[in-house]
Amino acid sequence: MQFSVFSFRSSVLRRCFAIFCAVLFPAMLIADNTCTLFGTAPGRDGNVIGVYMMDDYITGTEIKLAEGIVGDSGKFSLTFELNEISDLTIRVKKVHGSVYGEPGRKVEMIVPDRDYKSQVNPDVDYTIPIQVFIDDSTDMNFLADDFNSHFTEFWKKNYMAFVTKDSTTAIDGFQKQMDEYYKWVKNPYFKPWMDYQFASFEDATFHSQIISDKKYLEGKKIYYHNSSYMEFFNNFFKDYLYKYSVTKQGEGILYAINDMVSYDSLMGAMKRLPYLHNDSLRELVMLKGLFEVYDNPAFSPRNVIAIAQQASTRSRVSEHRRIARDIVALYTKLKPGTAAPHFIALDKKGREINILDTLKGKYVYLYFFQTWNSHSMDELVYMSDLQKKYGRKIMFVSVCLDEDTNTWKQFLKANPKYNWTLLYYDHLQKTKDDYNLFVAPAGFIIDPDGKLYRSPADNPSGDLEYDLYRIANPKAPAFVKPPDR
Repeated sequence: MQFSVFSFRSSVLRRCFAIFCAVLFPAMLIADNTCTLFGTAPGRDGNVIGVYMMDDYITGTEIKLAEGIVGDSGKFSLTFELNEISDLTIRVKKVHGSVYGEPGRKVEMIVPDRDYKSQVNPDVDYTIPIQVFIDDSTDMNFLADDFNSHFTEFWKKNYMAFVTKDSTTAIDGFQKQMDEYYKWVKNPYFKPWMDYQFASFEDATFHSQIISDKKYLEGKKIYYHNSSYMEFFNNFFKDYLYKYSVTKQGEGILYAINDMVSYDSLMGAMKRLPYLHNDSLRELVMLKGLFEVYDNPAFSPRNVIAIAQQASTRSRVSEHRRIARDIVALYTKLKPGTAAPHFIALDKKGREINILDTLKGKYVYLYFFQTWNSHSMDELVYMSDLQKKYGRKIMFVSVCLDEDTNTWKQFLKANPKYNWTLLYYDHLQKTKDDYNLFVAPAGFIIDPDGKLYRSPADNPSGDLEYDLYRIANPKAPAFVKPPDR
């Protein structure tokens, strides 16, 4: 029986020096979309252990899937919903390591403590290799370890080709060999994972970007939740927006951000740039660029957030709206889990009301809009349907940000069917500042304790219903997310 240890989130170059995995017990199938990680964490009895996955690979924002306590003899078990094969992180007592989870599987593992000889600082969160026990050749953990063992042998035999920078033929030959070797594999995560392991390796060994683009980007699908693809993407487009902003090709980038504060203008300014083969790839690169230039003195950080907010409602790709929301949350005080700012607004009769104080103890969907903004008004139509479905358990509150009070009053008269709480911000700049309302629309979900549950939340026409359904039906089967518009 083969025994090995592995930690997946490193690049191919790092993996070839430290890749080991255990192959002992079969994975056990469980119901539908639940995944269970279980095993032991020696020496961590009584400590909290949690499993996390990336919300997006641009900002590195994580979401917690499950949490528990390590029991006697270091035993633990974590069960959670998982819709697709995912790269997961296990965290316990200042160490973390990575495994792959899959819907309908149980995975047994050992989560070791840190190496006290080399990892000496107790305040540092160290990466540790997790031992996984599995002998199912269709499991992603098995396949990744198997590929890494082949790669290690390839590296040993062809090391000098890389030293002399004559590695292209060797890599191409090995890639064809691996494609043939794994042609039987049906695992949907593995093939792109392997392809982009090669992409990252070629990129790290100074292969031509033009060749890499044609081989791995042009005409290819974007794998938002494949760790290997996103590692390649992040390296390939590192500092891309800033680098091209100082060239003739990208001369409109700075103007679009610092002067126009416009999502449309920025997307237009990037049309002439290389490697951006379609609108989806261009928009994803734009979001990565906004994330990277926030602290760059050449760009207005306020405007960067404003354009990210525009993308969070304007994008037609749900993953892009998610990334944009994560950018806004990361760079502002409106992080999930923090207290939602209270504010005073006027109700339909002109009375002042502190709505969050009034609705404390309930879930609230808070939506800021402007009547002249077509995107705002379109979303209100979808919100009307959601309010009918979830209004008994979740309070809907819409706050108008119009500067002209007459347009607010006209809106009320024209829309009597909107029977949830409608408020007017009454020209209070503090409300705009507290919620970073550089642009509208913007939505938030606030929990019964008055803390931000989703910040910002997705559009009513997008994935908002996924969150509302989970809140209203915490024990029900998973809700199938609506498709991209």
